[in-house]
Amino acid sequence: MKKRIITALLGIPAVFLIAWAGGIYWLGFVALIAIIGLYEFYRGIKTFGHQPMWVPGYLVMIIMFFTGSEWSNEALLIAVLLLTLTFMVLLYPRYHIIDLAASFFGAVYVGLFIGYIWKLALVPDHFRVIVFALLLTWASDTGAYFVGTWFGKHKMIPSLSPNKTWEGFIGGFMATILVALAGGFLSALSPFQSIMLGIIVGLAAPVGDLFASGVKRGLGIKDFGNLIPGHGGILDRVDSLMCVAPVVYFLILKGGV
Repeated sequence: MKKRIITALLGIPAVFLIAWAGGIYWLGFVALIAIIGLYEFYRGIKTFGHQPMWVPGYLVMIIMFFTGSEWSNEALLIAVLLLTLTFMVLLYPRYHIIDLAASFFGAVYVGLFIGYIWKLALVPDHFRVIVFALLLTWASDTGAYFVGTWFGKHKMIPSLSPNKTWEGFIGGFMATILVALAGGFLSALSPFQSIMLGIIVGLAAPVGDLFASGVKRGLGIKDFGNLIPGHGGILDRVDSLMCVAPVVYFLILKGGV
């Protein structure tokens, strides 16, 4: 716990500073997260006995990262996929279909979802939006952790995450709604919009966490890495935010929030 607190006290101000700077600084920061995140994912695949397709995988990840932006290029994605299939045929039996599937999935999962963390900087008043998304995510994680620790008795999905409880889920869900309401008073959100945002994020954040837990359990690893003291790897830290970011992005961009 001490390591987690120290890391948070040092890391949170740094993240806020980069978010405030925005532009190329936020792009570079989030791109680095994606690069390390895919490395962690592929290392987990390799630990499980499969061969990740590194070069095609990173190319797909980069393309997915920019999906929906002015740099999006579907033709390039098709070209990379065809090249990947060619590599698999020529290098068989070194690479099998499961290697291709795992490599492609990891690239799409990391590139697409982390890409939306970057895209939060493309909306008007980007700093407020990024901070809001981070606070909502942290509210979900923190509320679930403390309520689950103090009152948790009923296991949620023990096959995926043995320590997650329904009490913790409710605590995180309610904390997210409260933060959404508080943020609504400081922005243009109506109470109804704030509650709806809190409900959707309150569901999306634990889904991201549980999905990552399921992937790790399937690969037989506890954490994706150990880069962040007390928190594990990059993917361990951003798994919830990866599902929250697209929700916030589309609600603000498409919903006029």
